[in-house]
Amino acid sequence: MEKAIDKKEPGSQGGHDSKLEGLFLNELRELYGVEQHQLHVLALLKRAASSQKLKNVLANHLDDTRGQIGRLERIFKTLGQDAEGRISEAILGITREAEVVIAETERDTATRDAGIIVAVQKLEHYEITSYGSLAQHASTLDHDDAGEILELSLFEEKEMDDLLTALAELYINKEASRE
Repeated sequence: MEKAIDKKEPGSQGGHDSKLEGLFLNELRELYGVEQHQLHVLALLKRAASSQKLKNVLANHLDDTRGQIGRLERIFKTLGQDAEGRISEAILGITREAEVVIAETERDTATRDAGIIVAVQKLEHYEITSYGSLAQHASTLDHDDAGEILELSLFEEKEMDDLLTALAELYINKEASRE
């Protein structure tokens, strides 16, 4: 079971002995677990995609995800914490939905690609929320370096979401509507 969020975590920076510090660390662990899990999910979705443009976007985001994992590890180190991840039920549910999209759509179709985009955007929105909240908590807790790192990852996640939206609107959805 995860440590209680109202206890001070050893090695925390900034002299904070608050429930917010514990929440911050727990959420950081969850996000770290999500990013590690996403490596597998994105690889699965990339293999299932038929559009080369979508495959390229997913491949690039796999690289971004590896970088985000490294940055989260730096934050843990700065805070004097072990980089430990945990997976939330929410992300497992989103992953199951992505697997259903693959199972219920025909291979090599734009319809499947449209479903993959929806699945990836659900993951991205989860991460956007997490990175945004954690960046704000880091600022409140005077973890300025962590806040800057989290803001960089937040920017990447928003950029990915925008890219997926453009890909869907300009290409994939139009093609899927003709199938």
